[in-house]
Amino acid sequence: MLLDAIRWGDFVTMRVLWVLALCAVLGGCAASRQEVVARLGQEYIGQNADTLVLRFGPPTSTFKMNSGQTSYIWQLTAVTDIAVDRGIGQASTRFCKVSAIASPTGIVQQLDTEDSNAGYGLPGAIGVYGSICGQRLGMRPQS
Repeated sequence: MLLDAIRWGDFVTMRVLWVLALCAVLGGCAASRQEVVARLGQEYIGQNADTLVLRFGPPTSTFKMNSGQTSYIWQLTAVTDIAVDRGIGQASTRFCKVSAIASPTGIVQQLDTEDSNAGYGLPGAIGVYGSICGQRLGMRPQS
């Protein structure tokens, strides 16, 4: 009986250590969507929109607004994964879009991202793996 309790204690200890190691590894995957938006905003708001073109290439679309401002959208990545198990399939698309609004003189005034969480299952749904934009742009979470 005592031997069983010791083995159970070792099992629980090992499981806790494994979970902690997994959390440490997963926590370093990619920045969250909020972190990506904040960092890109710090880097590009107030800069000429040409700096975004230099970083991301030509925008996927542009739109001239009545106010004279220009809206830019970059589709940086879009991947559709299809998982099939026993004749039942599920498709999911992971994507990253960067949107910017520039003044009539070309100065970036607003910047935002739209993306999906990286990864699958419950951890992916709650953003444990970070965002696709964070992965695409190579941004690690800040400590």
